[in-house]
Amino acid sequence: MRAPVPVPRAARMGLATAVASRSVLAASAAWLVVLAAVYAADAGPPLPALASTAVVLLPVAAWATAAHLAASSADLRQVLTAADGHVRVMLADALPPLAWLAGATAAGVLANAVLDPHPAPLTDRLLGLLLHLLCGAVGIALGMVLHAGRVSRGVQAAVVVAGSLASARLALLPPAGPLLSTWGAGAEPGPLAAGWAVGGPVVVTAGLLAVTLWLRRRG
Repeated sequence: MRAPVPVPRAARMGLATAVASRSVLAASAAWLVVLAAVYAADAGPPLPALASTAVVLLPVAAWATAAHLAASSADLRQVLTAADGHVRVMLADALPPLAWLAGATAAGVLANAVLDPHPAPLTDRLLGLLLHLLCGAVGIALGMVLHAGRVSRGVQAAVVVAGSLASARLALLPPAGPLLSTWGAGAEPGPLAAGWAVGGPVVVTAGLLAVTLWLRRRG
């Protein structure tokens, strides 16, 4: 059965809202400032530099996602949910942040390729691209679960900052911990460490999205 409002059409409405949001633009500008600061001087070998900027993308992606969802019409979301169901509406809500993440990731990898004077194989930059996407996906999922929980903007910011710092300091807590303790340190990780550094963010993202869906159905 065809949905009354197809997901791409609902996503386009959300994307138009995101483009017009000053908070989303502020998050985008903050990301560019981070890249400029990292590569203003010698950032060192490309892969550790990419790992570092990927970690920063977690809170910035959460910021951009929260700003997009806050700018979207709650009434329109309720109407779409009644017509199309929670899963379709959640997917439509996620597509604009994912488009933002794709652009932010491209900017991060391009900045590294152009501004980092150290040579690096293509595989390192492709891995850096993957790390940006993984950390950004966790940020998007975190922003969505906080919005679904109807948490105030101030508390959202505190949770995102605290979660990002905790992940960066705890070596086993994805996404930042395993990433920084392996490629961020310039070491060649073993298969288990590399698997957790890549698989951990996927597990965290899936868990946060499951909680988001549960909160939306409950609300």
